[in-house]
Amino acid sequence: MDFPRERSTRLNHKLPKLGGWVSSILLIAGLLGILGGMACQCGLPDTTSAQPERELPAVVMRGDEFWVTVTFTSPEDGFHAIALTDVGPAGWGVSVNLTWTDPQAMVANTPEPEMAVYVWDGPYDAGVEFTAEYKVRVPVDAEPGDYTFSGSLEYYIEPYPASSYEEEIAGDIHVTVS
Repeated sequence: MDFPRERSTRLNHKLPKLGGWVSSILLIAGLLGILGGMACQCGLPDTTSAQPERELPAVVMRGDEFWVTVTFTSPEDGFHAIALTDVGPAGWGVSVNLTWTDPQAMVANTPEPEMAVYVWDGPYDAGVEFTAEYKVRVPVDAEPGDYTFSGSLEYYIEPYPASSYEEEIAGDIHVTVS
């Protein structure tokens, strides 16, 4: 089937224009896809994290008393109503003291013999570094082996209504009795 020459010429002019548009759309879509992927991978991290971390000795002996240190940083302005709860192995004695915290906590408590609790009121500005220490006594009859610690940090971020957060304490979780 032969097309008249005039119609064939018009079609030849439209195809390169159509092909150019399709190529341009595909190129733009590809670039947006790449940039979108980079934005997802390079996005800012979640700043609402105090990142609590525990430090324990690796090995202890029966009857030893040792320090546990938990550190964290206020993630944003308006950081308040902060409660740190850390729990040692069952039957291990824990001692707390307000003077073992910086900034100084307003409450230090041991609701259970193996539990340390510190509370700060606030509000604190972003970037304030917190340190909380407590003592742990290993029972003289503790069996050799690994023992686990666990705990969390609960807090609020103003403005009203404040958002609440809870984070598990990271870092060291095991101590070995030899």
